[in-house]
Amino acid sequence: MTIREQLHAARTAELITVQQLALLAQYDPQTIYRKAKKGEIPGMVRFGGGIRFLRTAVLAWTSQSVEARDLRPRV
Repeated sequence: MTIREQLHAARTAELITVQQLALLAQYDPQTIYRKAKKGEIPGMVRFGGGIRFLRTAVLAWTSQSVEARDLRPRV
């Protein structure tokens, strides 16, 4: 599956994986796990030993994160 296809799947699925969220948020998957453990990512759903995220919640979170990064003063 190409990156474009992976992004499309992440944008259209109701629940997305850590790998899909990492691709959307432009973070390393380990950073996603760490942020999820700290409760910094909304919409987390546990499935047995795994986790997924509600697409609508993380899309709003990623857009807010991008806006916050763009608004930071550059030194």
